[in-house]
Amino acid sequence: MPTVLAALDNSLAVNPVLVMARALARALGHGVQAIHVVGGGAQAAVDATRAAGVPLLVSEGVVVDRLVDASNDPEVVALVIGARGTTRSGNPLGSTALAVVTSITTPVVVVPPAANVAARLQRVLVPLDAESATLEPHALVQLADASEIEVTVLDADGVAGDEETSREFLERYCPWGIGRVQLERRTGARDEVVAAAATEDQVDLVALGWARQLSDGRAPTVLATLERAKIPVMLIPVKVEGGANGGTGSNI
Repeated sequence: MPTVLAALDNSLAVNPVLVMARALARALGHGVQAIHVVGGGAQAAVDATRAAGVPLLVSEGVVVDRLVDASNDPEVVALVIGARGTTRSGNPLGSTALAVVTSITTPVVVVPPAANVAARLQRVLVPLDAESATLEPHALVQLADASEIEVTVLDADGVAGDEETSREFLERYCPWGIGRVQLERRTGARDEVVAAAATEDQVDLVALGWARQLSDGRAPTVLATLERAKIPVMLIPVKVEGGANGGTGSNI
């Protein structure tokens, strides 16, 4: 069955990752599976999954390779992984998470250190702008269709407008969301606006389209959101004609 995969290490961080995976699986109506690649022990992963009643696959080998292989399984609809980077390092993901998320086309939910993780998803923020590609709609349509989920599309480059202007924005950039999502418009530096909106709107998840590239100044909004947001961030590969990575990309 379609599955949300939780990548667990052997630290206390297994708990928020597992909570996020279960919340997303519940929202999508899918199953949840955990994976731990043996390295420094597996007790934390074993204890957490046993308490949550989540099946655990214990694998051996190179961590990145095993997680990439597992994420590429056709039944896996999303991967949930913990971030281990620091603001000072310039890499908020950490080396393992960075290598994994840039190597797969599966949507990834990154759980920052000390993140506030909701046991049930209720509010999701989806930033879009005129320069970015339309998000792959399937995962977000499912979220919007879930009766308990409130999806807000953020026009991070917008200005206050009337109802007709808002509808025109939705028709152009996210036609799948008409009648299903709310639209919020804010102005300011994009790398600041998204994290601020996530905090002020008290959302449980931010969903960003991206090109799976974080080097050479790419994806500044993704980096800023991962650094500043205290909640999980979903990274969804998007398809744009002539984009990076063989046609999959967005420069958000």
